[in-house]
Amino acid sequence: MTSRDLITAMLRRWYVMVVGAALSVGALYVSINQPPVYWTQYNVLLVGPAGAEGTDVLDDPVYALPPLVGVLATELNHGHPPMLTGDVDATMVGQGRLDGVQFRAPNLGTQWRPIFSANYLDVQVAGRTPDEVSAAAASATRDVVSRLEAEQDNLGIPTELRARAVPSSPDPTIYAVTGSRARTAGATGLLGASITVVLVYWLEKWRPRRPLRTVGATPGTTP
Repeated sequence: MTSRDLITAMLRRWYVMVVGAALSVGALYVSINQPPVYWTQYNVLLVGPAGAEGTDVLDDPVYALPPLVGVLATELNHGHPPMLTGDVDATMVGQGRLDGVQFRAPNLGTQWRPIFSANYLDVQVAGRTPDEVSAAAASATRDVVSRLEAEQDNLGIPTELRARAVPSSPDPTIYAVTGSRARTAGATGLLGASITVVLVYWLEKWRPRRPLRTVGATPGTTP
C-alpha cells in the first residue's frame, strides 16, 4: 500500500479516524491531569557501640556495620536483596513505584562493581497524600529500630555492644512529584495516531475486493 492509497483509505474510513481522534483526546486529558505523587527520602544511620572514652568504634572490624545494613535492607524488603543501582537519582518514583516504602543499602560503587560500604539505610517513601507519606515514614523508622533490635537479640549481642538506629531527620521533607505534561501529551498523541492509522490499514487489507469484470468476446471475432 502506497502513501496515496493510505490517504485514500483514511478518507474512506473517516469514521474510524474520528473515533480514534476522540479516544486520543480523552486519553490525553486523563494522562495530563493525573494527581501528583508525594515522595520523601531520608537516611537511618546505624551507630556502633561507644568506646571506653565515649567515642564510636566504627573503625574496629568487630563492629563493622555495612554487613548489618545489607541484612536489614533484605529483611525489611521482604527478602529482596539490596539493589545494584549506583545512581542516587534513580528514586523509587522514577522507577515506577508510586506507593509504599523502599529500604536501600546504598551502592557506593557501580552497577557492575557494587560497593556496599555505607553504615546507613536509604529509606524512600511514596504515597498519594503528604499525611500518608509522613505516617509511613515514621512507621518505617520504627520498623528499622525494631528489626535491628530483633537481629541483635537473635545473635545474643550484649546491651553494651549493640548498634542503634538514628534517623537523619525526625520530619523529612516531602516533595510533590509530577511528570512532564509536554512529553506525556506528545507520547499519547503519537500513540493514538499510530494505532488509528494501523487500524485503518488492516481494515483495508480485510476489505473484500470486488471481482474484476471480464469483457466477453465480440461475436464473429476470434478470441
